[in-house]
Amino acid sequence: MGEFLMKENENIKFLNLIYQNAEMGLLGIDCVLDKVEDKEILKIIKEQRKEYEEFCNDAEAILAKYGDKEEEISAIKKLSSRLMSEMMTINKEDKNIVKLMMEGNEKGVIAIKEKLNMYKNRDDIDPEIIKLAERLYATEEHNREEFESYL
Repeated sequence: MGEFLMKENENIKFLNLIYQNAEMGLLGIDCVLDKVEDKEILKIIKEQRKEYEEFCNDAEAILAKYGDKEEEISAIKKLSSRLMSEMMTINKEDKNIVKLMMEGNEKGVIAIKEKLNMYKNRDDIDPEIIKLAERLYATEEHNREEFESYL
């Protein structure tokens, strides 16, 4: 029983990291969405928002299988993120918004890659969670690259 509980806890921790990573993406996007003027950049950001919503939904579904619920980002982190986004986009230049989005993607890449490296070859981690994390990692990388031509 103790080993199962340990396995379950590690899976839940990893799922919550995935959920929070996607939630930060949503939060960042929501902070800049109404400031983007370039239609192509706006289209990309809206597509990325849908992807993050999907990751949140997928993580929630797997968490439900474990009889648990997602752990949302703390109110302090949310406020800090909003304030940072507001300060960095005060002049509403699309180029600054693109930089901000790329920085957010890079933070996501680093956070998810670190955990993937830690959990990937462990027998006690649910393969479905590894696949979700790998998908999120690839999405974060792609999203960052998608903005490069707009710098």
